[in-house]
Amino acid sequence: MTMGPLHVSARTRNRLIVAAAVALAGGVAWLVRSKRPQPPAPAPAPPRIGYSRNGSAPAPVAGAGAENGR
Repeated sequence: MTMGPLHVSARTRNRLIVAAAVALAGGVAWLVRSKRPQPPAPAPAPPRIGYSRNGSAPAPVAGAGAENGR
């Protein structure tokens, strides 16, 4: 059972070439996008130092003014 040469029309061949090129471009785009470095996670907010502007003072630390005991 031998098969003769497969005759494909020029239009079908061109469509196959275009489909293969589109699939290749999509694969390359997906690969480039998946290899892109991800941005780092945002840093936590730094602690607030000093007094706030809304009028509330920070809580006093226990024993803060009694270092020398006079």
